[in-house]
Amino acid sequence: MKRFKWIPLLLLSVFCITACTNEPVVTKEPKKVQASFSEDNKVNVASLDMEVGKVTDAKKDIPFGDKLGNNKLVKLDVTLKNTTEYGIPIAASTFHVLDSSGKYHANYAMEGELGQVIPGGEVLEGMIYFAIPEERTIEKVIYEDEARSAYQEWKVEK
Repeated sequence: MKRFKWIPLLLLSVFCITACTNEPVVTKEPKKVQASFSEDNKVNVASLDMEVGKVTDAKKDIPFGDKLGNNKLVKLDVTLKNTTEYGIPIAASTFHVLDSSGKYHANYAMEGELGQVIPGGEVLEGMIYFAIPEERTIEKVIYEDEARSAYQEWKVEK
């Protein structure tokens, strides 16, 4: 008789665990903002005039003790202008790159890179670092700020 009391409790606990772990994950796709292109690489994305510079080698900027393994460190210079009267936050983490093998890479966090609020009407010049495999090159630079529904791609010319 005691054995039958544990069976319903065991079945109930299995049911509860199964119900809690099978919740579907819903990802919300950000709405993309269409950027206006000019003849050079300057664009306006969600109230920010953006210009990307060259992708350059940043071997001399590697902090002492950092081990990149088979990766190389490159940096991207950017210029941003807030075209509103309100402050707009900007972070290096809103930028990522696509390399020549089709893999995406997030920024490589470094001291002194983008990560502040741009006051209204102000211009900010900064840099963003990326660690990519030695034998690869950067094909595209992507800016994506889901909180502001902003998206922009730049193709890197060879």
